[in-house]
Amino acid sequence: MSYQQDRNFAPPPPHGQQPYYGQQGAPPPQGYPGQPPPQGYYPPPQNYGPPPQNYGPPPQNYGPPPQQGYAPPPQGYPPQGYPPPPPQGYPQYGAPPPHGHAPPQVGYHAPSPGHPQGYGPPPQGYHQPPPPQQQPHGYAPPHGPPPHQPPVHIDVTADVAAIQKACKGFGTDDAALIRVLASRDGPTIDAIRRGYHHSGGLIKTLEAETSGDFRTALVATALGPIESSVFMANRAVAGIGTDEAMLTEALMGRTNAEMASINQLYQVRYGRSLETAVRSDLSMKTEELFVMALKVQKPDEWVQPDMRAVANDVAVMFGATKARVGTDETSVSGIIIRSNEAHLRAVCKEYNRIHGDITKMIRSEFSGHMRDAFLYVIEGALDKAKRDADLLEAAMKGFGTKDDHLIMRVVRIHWNKRHLENVKLTYRNTYGKDLGKRIRGETSGHYRDMLLALIQ
Repeated sequence: MSYQQDRNFAPPPPHGQQPYYGQQGAPPPQGYPGQPPPQGYYPPPQNYGPPPQNYGPPPQNYGPPPQQGYAPPPQGYPPQGYPPPPPQGYPQYGAPPPHGHAPPQVGYHAPSPGHPQGYGPPPQGYHQPPPPQQQPHGYAPPHGPPPHQPPVHIDVTADVAAIQKACKGFGTDDAALIRVLASRDGPTIDAIRRGYHHSGGLIKTLEAETSGDFRTALVATALGPIESSVFMANRAVAGIGTDEAMLTEALMGRTNAEMASINQLYQVRYGRSLETAVRSDLSMKTEELFVMALKVQKPDEWVQPDMRAVANDVAVMFGATKARVGTDETSVSGIIIRSNEAHLRAVCKEYNRIHGDITKMIRSEFSGHMRDAFLYVIEGALDKAKRDADLLEAAMKGFGTKDDHLIMRVVRIHWNKRHLENVKLTYRNTYGKDLGKRIRGETSGHYRDMLLALIQ
């Protein structure tokens, strides 16, 4: 199918230069819930100390500010000519900041006309993230950049020239296309696509020069992390019927920044809103669920759960399913869609402790597309590597390979190399085989070579 291409928190100043919160003439604090952090904010690391036992009102005089631990925002993104995402930086699937970055000061309500100072006290029950847990050997957190490596300079102009040479003349140098496209990260891929001005652009060139599943894998990769999701969402609703798994994985579990970019780019590329496309293919409560996901504004991923809110959501979820005749789908949808991963993970664990396995409840109370969408989000909050390893196996098991699903999942997972390594380790531990060997046995030709290059 052709893809028509149209084409912070700022650190506090050194001590003495500016008053702090609670002192005369101090500006209001930054970073209250409900407002996006300024451009360049890095979410906090996940290695804080234990939470305080009693969180009281904010102190009137803070001590000296930290003298280090902040870094300037990344340069050169978003590229010119692209609609910018909301001010949270380039969406990299919840990546935490480099080691040593200080956490933002959070816990203040947004200004309200009824409060003389404009800011209320910290929300009740707020606490900092728990201390890190010891992980098994070989485990890496599912989010965040890979371990530090010396920076590698990528010459985008040379990549563009290599792709042009591979597609020039009689025949195509497929190995050269794989070598360039499968080994570049998201921002570099976007830069290559912007810089490729031959034959109507990179995507049109790849569509004209290649075919079949190999073409689909090349195009999905060349579109980059966000536009590939737009591409998959359109494939899911195009034509007769809906590819429910593809639509779910393209849209569910997204951050605010990712969803805003997906909505915006879909409108630009296909000339209609993504909501209109979704409504045309879905119906009833499932339609309501996906429209809710398209419009949702959830807490940022670094915001830790309030355990009283967690207990309330567990009670609502139980009351909407097991404690009544029939099922209140809307209440369950609201909890799952409007929660960030930390809150949803806490809800699932508390539900499991009180009422039993939440995934069994979802399977017994829901069916079809809605059930699968709920499980995708919940299982991702509990163990994203296990969920994605299972999805990869599901695309290959049985009679015949679900190539569109395999391509979508490999491309989606490969953007975060640390998560990719966790998926490969989990796949081996779960299924007793190497993921690369499994893919090699289910695919062939340059299509196989492309998938294998993406998971290296």
